[in-house]
Amino acid sequence: MNIWNTVCKDILDKKDRQATEKEYQELVYTHFRYLLGWYCERVETQYQLRVGSTVNYVYPDLVFFKNDIPMFVIEMKKPNHVQNKEEIVQLFSYMKLLPAKFGIYMGEHLELFYYEFGKEPISIVKIDFVENSNIGGNFIQLFKQENFNIDQLTHFCNEQIAIQEKQKEINEFINELVTDKGKQILFELLTQKLLNDGYNTEQIEKIISEIEINIHRKNQISIQQQNQTVPLINQSSITKNKTKKLDRTHYKLNGYGNYGKGRLALAIVQLFIKNNPNLTFDEIANAIPFGIEKYSEIQKWKENTKDLSKGTRWFEDDLMNSADGVSFAFTTQIGRHNIGTIIDFAIAQGFTVEPIK
Repeated sequence: MNIWNTVCKDILDKKDRQATEKEYQELVYTHFRYLLGWYCERVETQYQLRVGSTVNYVYPDLVFFKNDIPMFVIEMKKPNHVQNKEEIVQLFSYMKLLPAKFGIYMGEHLELFYYEFGKEPISIVKIDFVENSNIGGNFIQLFKQENFNIDQLTHFCNEQIAIQEKQKEINEFINELVTDKGKQILFELLTQKLLNDGYNTEQIEKIISEIEINIHRKNQISIQQQNQTVPLINQSSITKNKTKKLDRTHYKLNGYGNYGKGRLALAIVQLFIKNNPNLTFDEIANAIPFGIEKYSEIQKWKENTKDLSKGTRWFEDDLMNSADGVSFAFTTQIGRHNIGTIIDFAIAQGFTVEPIK
C-alpha cells in the first residue's frame, strides 16, 4: 500500500502544479522503473512501431518488455485530463500492433485494458488516485516486476470480466423489472399469495383493481430530484432586466469525468453502444431518446442546408458504428430543457449520473 500511496501523492502534486504532459510522463516512467522494479528490464519510451506494410509509424509512450517480448504498454495524459474515445482507440492499436495483452491508460485515473487475440480489448478496471485504495494496492502487486506473471494477470482479467458479465445480467434483469414486465411479475406473485390466503378469483380481481404497482430504481428519484433542485436562476444575482443565469452544471458518469450537458449525453450514448455491440442502427435509434443520424445523411444535409451552424449540430468528431456497419453521429442539441431525459435513459441502463457540486 505504501507504493500506491506514494504514486497517488506524486500524481496529485503534479495535478496541483498543473505539470506538463512531459513532466507527468517522466514521473510515471520513474514510478514503474524504480518503485515497481522495472529498472532491470527493457523499458522503451516513445517506442517506434511500424503500421502495416507502410512507412508510417506510431509511438507509444511506454512499452515494457521481458526477454524482448512486450508485456504491456502505457498511454499517458496529464492528471487533469478528461479521457476521450480517440485516446483509447489509439491505446488499442498499440496493444494489437505490439502485440501486448495488457494496456494501461494513466491520466485523470488509471485504467487497465486486456487484449485477447481475435477480440477487441476490454476495460478491466478503473482506479482513482486515492490513497489506501485496495484495488490500487492490488494493481501495484500485479505490476511489480518481481511479481509480474502473464498467467496470473490474465486470470485476474478473466475474473473481472466474469464479474462484469454478471453485473450486466443483473442490470438487464433490473431493466426488465422497471418495465411493464416487472409489474406483471409482481401482480402474478400477489395473485398467487392471495389464492394461498383463501381469496377467490373475483375477490382477487377486486383487490388488484383498487391498487397500483410501479417499480423504480432506488437512485432514479434521487437523481431526478438533484436535477430539479440545481438552481437554474440565482435569485440574488437577477439583474434589473431579469436575465436568467446559465445552468453550467457538470456531471460525473459512473463516478468519472467532468461533463457538460452535451458531452454527458454523448458519453452516455457511447457507453450504451459499447455495452450493446450487437445492435443495428435502427435498434439504436429506437432505443436512444434523442437524435442520431447516419454520417452519410449528415453530409448530404450539410451540402444543401442554409443553416449557418451546420458544422455544430452533430458530434461529428465522435462518430460511432452500429453492428450492421452504419457510421453515425449523436446530436449536440442538449441543454437544461432536455438533459433530464437522457439522464433517465442512463439510469435505466444501470449507469449512475451525479452532478458535480
